[in-house]
Amino acid sequence: MLKLFIHSFGYRFHFRFKPGFDIFALIDKAAALGFSGINCSAFPPDFNYLGGAGADHVRAVRERLEATRMLIDIECNGTGVDHLTSQIDLAARLGAQHLRTYTRTARGGARQQVEDAVRDLKIVAPVAERAGVRVLVENHEDLAATEVAEILQRVGHPSVGALFDYGNSMVFMEKPLDSLAHLRPWIRTAHMKDHVVVPAGAAGNAAPVYLGVPMGDGFLPVIETTRQIIAAGADRICFENCWAYQTNFRDRRGDGVLGEGAFGYRHPPYDPTSTLPNMPYKPGPGEPTIEDFARTNNLDLMAFETEAVRRSVLWLKTEYAKAGISLARDLNEAAA
Repeated sequence: MLKLFIHSFGYRFHFRFKPGFDIFALIDKAAALGFSGINCSAFPPDFNYLGGAGADHVRAVRERLEATRMLIDIECNGTGVDHLTSQIDLAARLGAQHLRTYTRTARGGARQQVEDAVRDLKIVAPVAERAGVRVLVENHEDLAATEVAEILQRVGHPSVGALFDYGNSMVFMEKPLDSLAHLRPWIRTAHMKDHVVVPAGAAGNAAPVYLGVPMGDGFLPVIETTRQIIAAGADRICFENCWAYQTNFRDRRGDGVLGEGAFGYRHPPYDPTSTLPNMPYKPGPGEPTIEDFARTNNLDLMAFETEAVRRSVLWLKTEYAKAGISLARDLNEAAA
């Protein structure tokens, strides 16, 4: 049966705005919702949603995971050898089986990113093997799936695999199922999400943008993708609530067509509980902050985030049952 995880990013507004919402609250919430585990961003130096990497804190997190019968995989970025070696140690101390990473931009462009990652991961692979942790490279928004596949093929080590993201490679106009086919031999887990495309001018945007919505509200082939990932041998998939996350399209590296299939347009008017364009993500100096955006638009971001999770969990429970996809635990949307 499939182990369904939930990502810490899906509660980013709770972490930001709700006093006391921390890694322990996330673990308890995920357990109540019926998930089998969490994927947690743990980028140094502050370790993001994990909240730290000290021995006492890590021990306390692991004890809470064990008490709730929950699993954990952790996530970082970059392929630097010292960085990944440290993160592998953290993953092992937490009891995580997987450490997700992705390549960082390089002066030499995508070609240099590929070469750097191959060099680094060949060195790190035996370290991961000894620790019992698998390093997974994600098709993030930096490289297309074809380029990630090249990295993994050239590294050629069982302790280095892929985390497949259902939609990320669409920013390069790769169709989701094409991206999946490129990475299928290496997939060990995935980020499951749903998205729409907001056409140019629909929300004051000069160009089309790629926008996260609750599960079932978008156009990604979620059920078929899930079936194929299970068939590839993965025993877990992570639901990543990307409601209100927006990004731009990059250069074309695939043959997707805007407005068609997974690239379908969502036209206004927009219900913000489903489709909320223009949310700041990492605003620069002097640019409107998330707080500014929420105040200007009179938005209760935590309430909307909770509703996006609830609707997504209900959709997953319903549609997985229809598709005959069995889960290790029963989902409970009422706990959102």
